[in-house]
Formats: sequence, C-alpha cells, structure tokens
Amino acid sequence: MSPNFTLSVDLLDRAVRHISYVSRPIPGDCSDIHAQPIAERCAFVRRTESCREDVYYFDYTHFLYCTVGERDAVAFRAALALLVIGLLACFTVLATTADQFFCPVLAVISKTLRISESVAGVTILAFGNGSPDLFTAISNPYHDTELMFGELLGAGMFVVGVVAASVLIIRPFHIHPPGVVRDVLFFIFAVVWVSFSAYDQRFKLSDAIVLVSVYVVYLVVVLIEFFLLKQKLHEVESRVSLHGDVPSEDPYYKELRKEAEVIIRPRSAADGELDISRNRVSVFLNRQFVSRNHELFRDFLVHLNPIDLEDWANSGWFGRLTSIFMVPSRLLLKLIIPVVDYTMERHGWCKLLNMLHCLLLPLFALIVNEVLFQTVFKIPIWVLTLATSTTAMLVIFCTSRTDRPPVYHLAYAALAFAGSIQVIYVVAQEVVSLLVTIGLVLNLSKSMLGLSVLAWGNSIGDLFSNITLAKRGYGRMAFAASFGGPFFNLCLGLGITMILKALRDKQHIAFSREGAMGENCEAFLVQLLATVLLALLLTSFQGRRSVGIIMVTIYAVFLVFCLLGELQVVHPYGTDHHNEGEFVN
Repeated sequence: MSPNFTLSVDLLDRAVRHISYVSRPIPGDCSDIHAQPIAERCAFVRRTESCREDVYYFDYTHFLYCTVGERDAVAFRAALALLVIGLLACFTVLATTADQFFCPVLAVISKTLRISESVAGVTILAFGNGSPDLFTAISNPYHDTELMFGELLGAGMFVVGVVAASVLIIRPFHIHPPGVVRDVLFFIFAVVWVSFSAYDQRFKLSDAIVLVSVYVVYLVVVLIEFFLLKQKLHEVESRVSLHGDVPSEDPYYKELRKEAEVIIRPRSAADGELDISRNRVSVFLNRQFVSRNHELFRDFLVHLNPIDLEDWANSGWFGRLTSIFMVPSRLLLKLIIPVVDYTMERHGWCKLLNMLHCLLLPLFALIVNEVLFQTVFKIPIWVLTLATSTTAMLVIFCTSRTDRPPVYHLAYAALAFAGSIQVIYVVAQEVVSLLVTIGLVLNLSKSMLGLSVLAWGNSIGDLFSNITLAKRGYGRMAFAASFGGPFFNLCLGLGITMILKALRDKQHIAFSREGAMGENCEAFLVQLLATVLLALLLTSFQGRRSVGIIMVTIYAVFLVFCLLGELQVVHPYGTDHHNEGEFVN
C-alpha cells in the first residue's frame, strides 16, 4: 500500500470524524433567546437547560426575563441596573475578604512554613485561587469545551495582562530572575502544547497526561530551586558571620533573604520587618495579673464592629457612605472568618468571637455546599458538626484568655484560609452568574463570553487577592501567583477534564472544540508571555511601571481584536469561521 494512499485514508477518517462531530444535534442554547419574540422569551428560558448552567443561588436570567420581563422596557432596565449594583456589592465582599482575612493569613502561613514569597505565590496562593475552579471543572467535565477553552485561556490573558501588570504599576520591585524565567517558560510550553494537542479538535489521552505531568515537573523544579536558594542563604550568612560582621547589615544578605523568606510588613509601611512577638510580650507584661475573661464581651463588641473608627474619622462623605454600604458584608464576614494577622494587637485574637468561629464557619460551609442535611452513619452532618463545635468551644473557653492569644491560635490560620477560600468561591460564583446574565443581554457569543465575561468572573478572586497583597508590600508573592494561578488552572483544570473525557471514548480521544477565539487566545497569550520575559530582560529584571503598562496595552489590543472578530469585522485566528461541517485540513 502506497504512503499517499495511507495518508488519504487517514485524512478521510479525520474528515468523517470531524463532520460527524460538528453535525451532532446541539441542544438549545440560551443565547438563542434573542431570536425569540419578546412574548415567548420567558417560556424559552424555562425550557432551555443551558439557561441554568451558571445558576448557583439565584436565577438572574429567570428574574430578568420572567419575573420582570421585557414588555416594560423601563422596568427591565431598572432590573438590569439592580444586577449591576449586586455585582458591585459582590466586589466589596471580595475586596473585604482579601484585605482583612485572606492576605494576612497567607503571610502568616508562609512565615510559619518558612517559604519564600515566590514559592507561596505559585503554590499556596495559586492553589487557593484556582482550586475552586479546578474542582468545578472536574465535577462537571462534560460541559461545552468551547466555553472551557475560552474561559481558561481568557483568564490567563486577564491575570497576566491585567493583574500582574497592576502589581507592577502599584508597587514596582526587583524581580528574582530564575523564578520569573521558570514560570514564563513553563507557561509558554503549556499553552503551545494545548494548541498542538487540540488543533484538530481531538485531544488524546496521552496529550492530557503530558499536560498534567508538566505541572508536576514544574512543582518539583520550584521546590529544588527553593532548596538551593535556602542553602545559598545559609552559606552567605555563615561567611558574613566568620568575618565578624552582622548578617542582617550585609546588603547582599538582606536582598537574598527577601527572596528566600517572607518578611511580615506592617499595614502602614511597605518596607521593614515587624516584630511578631512584640504584641504578645507587651500584653503579657501589662496584664499578667488580670482575670482569664477580663472584658470578655467588650472585647467581642470591639472586634465585631464593622466600621473602623479611625478610617471613619479620616474619611470624607463618600468614604463614610461606602463604609455604611459595606456594614452587612463586613459584619457577616467577621462572624464567619477568624482573623490571624501578625500586624494587629494580639495577632487578631478575640476569645468569644473565635469561639463562635468554631461553630459558624463549619455551618456556613455546610450550608453553601448544600450538605447540611446529609448523613454519616445515619447521623445528620449538622448534628455531628454541632457536637464537635460545642466541644471545641468549651475547650477554648477553659484553656484561653482574653488578653493574649493561646498557643494553638496558629490553628486558626487554617480555618481563616479555608473560610476565605470558601467565601471567595461562593461570591465569585455569583459574580460569574451575574456576568453571564449581563453577557446574555448583550448577546455575546460563547467564545467571547468565555474569554471575557467568564474569564473576568473566574479571575476576580485573583484580582482582589493579588492587588491587595501588592498594596501591603508582598509584590513578589502577588506577581508569582499571577503566573502560577492560571498555569495551575490550565494544566490541571484542562488536563484532568480531558483525561476524564478521553477515558469515556474507546479510542481514548476527547473531542475538544476551541471555538472561534480559542486559537486567537493561544497566540496572544504566548505573545504576551514572551513580551513580559523580553521586557524584564531589557530592564535587568526591574519590575517597572512601564513593563506593567506594556502588559495592559497588549491585553487591550487582544480585547479589541476579539471584539472585531465578534462583530465579524475581521476573522479570528481560528477555523470556526468556515462553514459548519466543512473539514479543515
């Protein structure tokens, strides 16, 4: 048999597979609502399953098109404005969670584990920001891959092009060269591999396994580099000490220590190290003779106060209105999530409030995850939770004081981390649902919806967390997480999903439709990553504001190009502009 005949048979087989795939009946899509008469749109929403794919706790699409309806244009626009206000309220909750709970506990955990800011950014923070999206993708791996590709690649563009750029613009700093080169090169390889694997809409099982393996290798490289950096730090410290100098006064040692360790910084200053034992010692010396429960309820009310009195005194009318607007969310967050912050008095410890956290945080997690009434050994989970929490509260009441944190206060860091992630995930879900509804009103295509609305919604946690970290002086952690987070989602989120899809096929192949904007995202993302690396090389790895401005500009060009493709002014860099059913070689 001639090679040409074999090649022709292979091409024919691929063509048949492609035509059979794209010619499958596609269920009703919610975006078809604009093709329906106004009087029938509510019925269309009720009978179309895709209109409920992104519904979590409230069905905004049903609210707009059924509860309010389009017959009264004024009422419809008012309802849409109400959704925008709800979106702003979600943003305030995310900002408060990131600023007062998530970022402080990240610094505490990193300090406790004695890891660097960069390692914390690509591991703890990347996992915290990306794990909810990962678990969602794994739990429902058979959704439309067009949305998945657009969302993951669009989120990568947004986090690198906007979030990482914002970190540099807010607080420029010197970037550790090995870390950023490693992150960028691994990220570029992952994007190129995805593009190569999905070019014919057939993602093989072996391709998905390689994608997951890339992230495993990346973690190994990160840990090896951190171990070598620690060794180098100890060598420099020993050499400086042998010469009779104080290591902390040596410039090279100080710079190396910034790369190898997390330095707790006070809220009021970007530089300098905080003595984390200062509060505990002073409190112990001043109050060692007071009772165990001294001012128990007064301390509780002070910590529960949702308005910072100092900020209130220094704010204008707009700032005070904002504080009043945020009172409900701040009050709820203070009741649910414990504060573990080395920059605060007693590291944020409040005996009575922390006792309540042992009860309210688990109940909150059970409620939002809808497992409150499930049973374990025929016992409802809420009963087990109540019994365990009550026991823990009694132990804390008998073993702790109000004037200083107990020795086990560090265990609250794990609770604060888990609680912050849970709140960010729940609120981010509602943000996605709100944005999808707004995108539906604007009549955006699936690809455009994925790379813009869904990408922004799923990256909102990264945005608030990383920018807050940068403002508080942890720029290295925030910048590293801006690469580690989307890289984590792309490798594990897409890789594991494609493994699950391929295992259902006899030939271990998962059909993967990138959509009209998929290849467009890949090309721009590789260009953005390469430009970041080149710009940092030309600036000797000085993270300047100009580099951040370049990154934002590239992202803006990307959005303009995608918008022109959406309006059919230009053809996106992809294959979906061909006629449906037409095989593309």
